[in-house]
Amino acid sequence: MIDVATHDVFTPMQESMGDRLRRARIAANFTSAAKGAERIGVAASTYRAHENGQNEFGADEAEAYGRAFGVRAGWLLTGEQPKERGATPEMGIAPSADPKLKAEVSHPVDVPAWPTRKIPVFGQAAGGADDDGRFILNGNKVADVLILPGLEDVKDAYAVYVYGTSMVPAFKPGATVYVDPSRPIVAGDDVVVQVKMDEHEPPYGFVKEFVARRGGKLVLLQHNPPEGQDKTLTFPLDRVVAVHKVVGNVPR
Repeated sequence: MIDVATHDVFTPMQESMGDRLRRARIAANFTSAAKGAERIGVAASTYRAHENGQNEFGADEAEAYGRAFGVRAGWLLTGEQPKERGATPEMGIAPSADPKLKAEVSHPVDVPAWPTRKIPVFGQAAGGADDDGRFILNGNKVADVLILPGLEDVKDAYAVYVYGTSMVPAFKPGATVYVDPSRPIVAGDDVVVQVKMDEHEPPYGFVKEFVARRGGKLVLLQHNPPEGQDKTLTFPLDRVVAVHKVVGNVPR
């Protein structure tokens, strides 16, 4: 379990290349890494590895990401603010040079300062559990973290920490995952699932990829399952308490 007394609270000053890429994607209204990757035309696993910090990206990729999300490649790579007159601060957002994208990013977008509102982090590590990422999710708050842009007006927004390695490379252990319970969910979305495994135990939480609800079961996908476990994970729907959409994450 993460020691919440020493867990670093994310601030803009600590931003990595991946953090800036995620901020740009969210500001451009791509609600998931998969949707951002699809718009750019790269493999979702490649994009996720860049956004979650597993792999750094170079100038060519920064140019492609910048065109797609309407930001300057230099800002993505270094965080350097634009110096030319009239340039938009923060992300240095500029019109796309790609005519195919002009309809979507045809003018600079004013990006507000990082929000100051905090939201609760729920859940704690489940002792003795398999390394499938499960954690106790019974409403106990373990920390508070700064909210992500775009969630300021979501009353019930919350966050959880990622436990285990079952979702690597999409999410590394210790990542902070941000959740919007009001968002609709479609196949391919990352979700936080609350499951009542046993009547005499508290509900467990899981961070997985949503596949479907079918045959009376909730079907999920895990990218890096524990040894001997299939990538597909299922739970009876009558045991599922909630399924909420993940809208962003910050690596540890």
